[in-house]
Amino acid sequence: MNSNMKMHLLGFSSVLLLSAATAFAAPEQDSSAEKSVAEQQKSLLEKLDSLNDAVLGLRVNGSAKAGVLTSMASSDQFSDNSPTQETQAYTDVNLILTAHPSSETEVRVEARLHKDWQSAYEENNNPIIGHWFSYDGKILDDHLAFNLGYMRVGYTPYTLYTPQPNLLQEPEIFAQARAEAMSKRNLDTTSRRLLHGLNIDYHSGNLGVVDDLHLQATGARLRNISKKNDQAFFDFDWTDRYLYGVRLGVDAYGAHVGANFVNVFDRELSFLAHDLDLSDSVVFDDNKVFSGELSFNTKKILPDLPVVIGFDAEYAMSWWNADLYYSAEKTYSDYSLKKGLVPNADGGLDSIAYVSSITKATHKTVSENFLDDNGSALYVEPYVQAKFSDLAVELRGRYLQNDAKFWSELASASNFSGNTVILNANALYSDSVYSNLVSTFGMSSLENLYFQVYNSNPLNVTNLITSAKANVLSSENDESGYLYSRVYNNYKNAHFYRNGYIADTKKRLELDEALNLMNVSVDMALPYGLATPDRKGFAASLDLDWNGAVVVNGRFARYNWDAADDVFMEYAAGLGVRIDQFVSALDKALIQGSYAHAEEDNYFKRKSDRIMAGVTFDNLVGPVGILAGFEKVSMEYGNPLMLTETAAITKTEEMLLRVGPRIKIAPASYLSVQYGLLTDKVSFNRMSVGENGSIPSVISDEFSIDKNVIMADVTVTF
Repeated sequence: MNSNMKMHLLGFSSVLLLSAATAFAAPEQDSSAEKSVAEQQKSLLEKLDSLNDAVLGLRVNGSAKAGVLTSMASSDQFSDNSPTQETQAYTDVNLILTAHPSSETEVRVEARLHKDWQSAYEENNNPIIGHWFSYDGKILDDHLAFNLGYMRVGYTPYTLYTPQPNLLQEPEIFAQARAEAMSKRNLDTTSRRLLHGLNIDYHSGNLGVVDDLHLQATGARLRNISKKNDQAFFDFDWTDRYLYGVRLGVDAYGAHVGANFVNVFDRELSFLAHDLDLSDSVVFDDNKVFSGELSFNTKKILPDLPVVIGFDAEYAMSWWNADLYYSAEKTYSDYSLKKGLVPNADGGLDSIAYVSSITKATHKTVSENFLDDNGSALYVEPYVQAKFSDLAVELRGRYLQNDAKFWSELASASNFSGNTVILNANALYSDSVYSNLVSTFGMSSLENLYFQVYNSNPLNVTNLITSAKANVLSSENDESGYLYSRVYNNYKNAHFYRNGYIADTKKRLELDEALNLMNVSVDMALPYGLATPDRKGFAASLDLDWNGAVVVNGRFARYNWDAADDVFMEYAAGLGVRIDQFVSALDKALIQGSYAHAEEDNYFKRKSDRIMAGVTFDNLVGPVGILAGFEKVSMEYGNPLMLTETAAITKTEEMLLRVGPRIKIAPASYLSVQYGLLTDKVSFNRMSVGENGSIPSVISDEFSIDKNVIMADVTVTF
């Protein structure tokens, strides 16, 4: 090791020791003295991370998790030979590699290794799945930030935005499980959308009377949704789909004025480079949205007042166009000059020339303008924030008015799909009515919100076989035509996820309204967030925070849906209490709960209710803490929802209980054991065929499953 390297390491070690000594030194201020040991450790780790970020070179960190999940299901609707238990035992390692070519830039690579214990000996080499690649930085004295590769970007609620489930006072045990399930798809719980491309974000800082001048540009290639004929094969859509967006904003005297533009479109030439089958019919989508935003608050001009008054507003215009491409038969005449013989008056033959015409047919790709819609949208959110001694108050209102023809794909697509079967997916049912219901309806929204299964399995011809006509294998459907072409994939290892989240956006014509109608965890009034088309109404919220110890929340909303002559009403209340703020001997101790109700007076006349309650105690007895959560949701349909030809849903009821200890074994490292009880019941009407050809009648039936889940894992962060 040369002397320069030794001096560099010595200097860095000295800085670390000095930082550690400073962090653990006896504090003189009262506020510092009140900090818990955990908070001081967290502060030290943040300082060390900051120092590491400033050091050039390569750093490796991440997490390792080993665990087991066993789900035991019971149902009267299972067939006699149905499996009732599913076990997942695994080791999962997430590696985060960061390199600093300079003190201003960072290369980040995240890779995942996964091994299933139950199939470890039958697998060949287990591939490393790289799921994040980016080059990021802040240059020009931190004025210009950039992202190249994977990134999360958000503009405004009408342009580039990700709607999230509105779960008031969600228990921490559920929030952590939801965040972990989303992370498997590279998603998080913010409103920023996952993209892959280039993003440049410039902030000028103070320029005289201007507080900030903001300019941002984004370009990304989106994954187009495959038009699959075979659900298990590696099918491709040859169409490229792109996004570009720009935004400009100016801040001064507490006011903000901004303009935003996004365009997402299919690149038609990328598709036309390939042949179009005679049966194909492809729609190309082009969606443009422009918005202007205006906001203001009094904090800048009246900094000494305990009350801040302000508002946020945005007006948007959208242009949506769809072109239909298909293969059509075109006929044409092929002319040629030919020589012939005709009899003459003398009884001989004369030579003549004539034009021959032959009608031929060919297939050509043709296009036509399929649909065009232009619309506008507006929302205004006034608010008041006040601080009185230890009490913080925020009152916020909203007026919303969206045209029926307004459409913004990148602000409407949620990451939560919610109709997947996560646990006990291999169950068999005694009646096709039940299996069809599961295939269409999936399992409960709570199962989709908070559970996930991750497998690595070797591919072979047996587990890749699918039907040519359906997405499940049965004796009634033909074997897939792709069977023998898939033999090439034999014994290659692949990673499979089962959870209720997706990273893709959906085009307007690919939306499935039924998914929102039957999912109680999707906002009934605004299933596509603030950008939901054809909505007009208002909302109000109140949040009270007393010294960080007691938090009270209230929500109310009323929206009209003119096309269905429907009115939505929603209200909710929540309470969170930090017991450790009253009992100093406790570390973090939180009790929280909420109730939410939503209903509509027309269409399907749905009514939904949600009750949540949870407790979190860290280090209750030494390093042992406990987490618990309870959630119960229901949805009633005044007009039954016809999802299949044989079942019309009238009510769904779900309940989830998760509880267990969590032992801290190192900073951000835990041993966790949890028990979960998940119940799901669907009430529906079905047709009953009478005996001897009598008239069929409608009878009431129900489909219910109870799942007892045991989870245990060790997670180590390094």
